Amino acid sequence: MVGTMTVGCGSSSGDKSSSDDKSINIMVWAGTYSEDAFKEFTKKTGIKVNVSYIDNTDTLLSKLIEGNVEYDVIDLESAYVKTFVDNGLLSKLNQDSIPNKENIEPKFYKEGAIGDEKFEYTVPDIAPGYTTIIYNKKTCPIKITKFSDLANPKLKDQVAMVNSTISLYGAALEALGYSADSTDEGQIKEANDLLKKIKNNVKAFVGESAVSQLETGECSVALCWDYSLLCADSKDNWDKFANADIESTYEYFDQYWCVPSASKKQKQAEEFINYMLTPEANAMNLKEFGAVPLIKRKLIEPLLPKGYYDNPAIEAYEKLYDKSWKISVNDDQINLMDTYYTELMGN
Repeated sequence: MVGTMTVGCGSSSGDKSSSDDKSINIMVWAGTYSEDAFKEFTKKTGIKVNVSYIDNTDTLLSKLIEGNVEYDVIDLESAYVKTFVDNGLLSKLNQDSIPNKENIEPKFYKEGAIGDEKFEYTVPDIAPGYTTIIYNKKTCPIKITKFSDLANPKLKDQVAMVNSTISLYGAALEALGYSADSTDEGQIKEANDLLKKIKNNVKAFVGESAVSQLETGECSVALCWDYSLLCADSKDNWDKFANADIESTYEYFDQYWCVPSASKKQKQAEEFINYMLTPEANAMNLKEFGAVPLIKRKLIEPLLPKGYYDNPAIEAYEKLYDKSWKISVNDDQINLMDTYYTELMGN
């Protein structure tokens, strides 16, 4: 993974806008940011925003490696920050160009991702998220108190699970009493054996979201990222769904604005990042997609619908902060997990 990224980083032969100071190319996760915010940035600055959307980090890596477009801003998952920094794929940010970072809720700006703890290369672009076990209070047939409960035969064909290698194996490792970033093959094999048992109950493996499976009733439980999305989607979901309180910890993740080192437009990129940290831009994102607010409450609450902070996901995520794990991916771990993941999905 590291080698291929390093090769791809320097490729800029296909850059379509390197001579145009009035446009930037950005690559962001789907379902997170409002295009209205991008359009408003263009109105204010005259800088056009060319957007590419991704739904997983593999897509991000592939687009960088292709090199047919030079990206100026990327939306990077926290687990990959150290790898990008260590391989020289990110530019240090000019902190004076991003004064709106002071708008960020202090608890979300205390310590950066592994590999950039002092926020030299990154700035948070959303509040932290969590991969949790979500269950339907009325239809889930068992009480879930541990990760291995997902293997209970009573949940046959009722489970949805994300197809993220790190999320699956990290959760299983933690449930077994190991570290989520283990590279011990024996421990990962144990995790794989547990996941095989759970797979017997899995109705669907999902990529971006399990909201559909939960809301339609296709599945009564899911390991996914979607609790805040469910709560934002409908107030009816506030009483319908909950995060299972399990013995082991849940996966913590964050996303960050970064400027790739290959970009020739760092000034414009930082201007974009600074705008996206305004209460106005964040309010557009929250109104469209719903999430825990990144910006200080006193600044953003007046711009949000009345009662926005009654959303139970906000309180739930505050409690999860101290009961979560976060890791930095590395080649050894990914290669080992991918080997077992291929076996898991092939059975």
